[in-house]
Amino acid sequence: MPDNLRITTPVPTNESIPKISSPKHPESMIPIDPTKVLQPNTDKQGNQNSNFDLLLNRNSVFSKFLEQLGGTPALSQTLQKIVFETFSRSENIHDNRPLSMLMKQFSAAMKMEPADILKNLMFQGSNHTKFSGPVFDVLRNLINEYPDKNLEKPLADFLKAYDGYFSTAETTSAIAKNLNTLIHQIPGSFGRQLQALADELMSSQPVINLDSNLILLKEKIIPLLSKYVASTNDFGTARDTITLLVHNIARLNTSSHQEVVDKLTSLLDYCKYELNLPNDKMDQIRAMFLKTVTAAAQKPENQLYDSMMKVLSENLNQSSSGVTQSLYKDTVLSLLLDNSVYMPFTHLLLPVNFNGQFLFSEIWIEKDEENEKHSAKRSAVSGPKPVRLYLSFDIKALGNFEASIVLTEGRADVQMSCPPSLMKNSREIGSCISEIFSRNGLNIQNLEFLPENSPGITKQILSRIYERKNVIDVSV
Repeated sequence: MPDNLRITTPVPTNESIPKISSPKHPESMIPIDPTKVLQPNTDKQGNQNSNFDLLLNRNSVFSKFLEQLGGTPALSQTLQKIVFETFSRSENIHDNRPLSMLMKQFSAAMKMEPADILKNLMFQGSNHTKFSGPVFDVLRNLINEYPDKNLEKPLADFLKAYDGYFSTAETTSAIAKNLNTLIHQIPGSFGRQLQALADELMSSQPVINLDSNLILLKEKIIPLLSKYVASTNDFGTARDTITLLVHNIARLNTSSHQEVVDKLTSLLDYCKYELNLPNDKMDQIRAMFLKTVTAAAQKPENQLYDSMMKVLSENLNQSSSGVTQSLYKDTVLSLLLDNSVYMPFTHLLLPVNFNGQFLFSEIWIEKDEENEKHSAKRSAVSGPKPVRLYLSFDIKALGNFEASIVLTEGRADVQMSCPPSLMKNSREIGSCISEIFSRNGLNIQNLEFLPENSPGITKQILSRIYERKNVIDVSV
């Protein structure tokens, strides 16, 4: 019986073994693109391929700023051409081409004496931001003095309301332009309904008509656009215009006089009860604010910059040549980028007609970043922070000059480059520069003339801007 139950190994046969069929045709080898092969994340890789911006979100606002900055020509390539053409046509009596009234005003404003040059630079430096004046200087000092008191929130609310109130006219005008653009982008009956509602918007006296305009926008125009988007699912250019329109409406919604009063009251209450400021300090802030409001109600005027902005606006809308249109667009875009919060410099520019000689000058002044937390303690230990500025001026009869200047307590370190034809006169130029500095209370510690192949001012400025790309912001 046990023999009958014994298990034996089956005898293998060739029938149960699967046969491997040989391929009929050899497989074609697809070449491999080496650039698509993943490489190990080594330090060497980071040095070789700087396009992998691993520390920078490609969809961030700062990345878009860098993208636009890299693709926008500098003002020395755009605005300088515009103002030099204006200078040439006004000075050349044999040029029979008609010169518009705005061009004549701009040409007349470029004729300056040394006192006018200083006046125009001081105007531009004082008005490069809306938040300038004694009251904002006091608020900046408070931020530095009380870095751990959470003052940023009530201060930001006040600045937003202040900016909105004194920009009511510009915001209303922008909304009217958005509606006019949208009317031509929306087809059918929606466009006709929007046209009828847009005609009810009151652009004259925008501060007085603020409430009625907001009622029209929020209760009639936005519901109409919402109905249009829901029924058509429009994801074209009209959607972008609607997004911009909603942004401007949201800004106009916080632009009332009462909004400014409420936010200022909240800020002052915070300073009084949280920062324990004395009553005389509070009265000083209120008096400064009243002066600032009075000055802000009167728009500052400057003949040079007002005429330059009018020339840019007129030619941007009326120019028929594609090249000229692109030139004006690049100029306006470059001016807008100069006012970005990501720009670490205050950029001043000055086109001058001095005794019949054309001069185009640009000055980049590094912004003071000592408003960070604990900056007062750090500056007390390390001493006063040096002021860095970069200067570039192009004299058509001579060439381009550049200078990098570091100012520390009345002392100046200067690195300068000049046209090669003038390098033989570097001693005379250096003595003249030293005399100019001494007349203005500054002493040159070091004056160095750079060789011709040294990095230009533009590269130094761009490297300073791009430094933030490699910084991780861990603040909450």
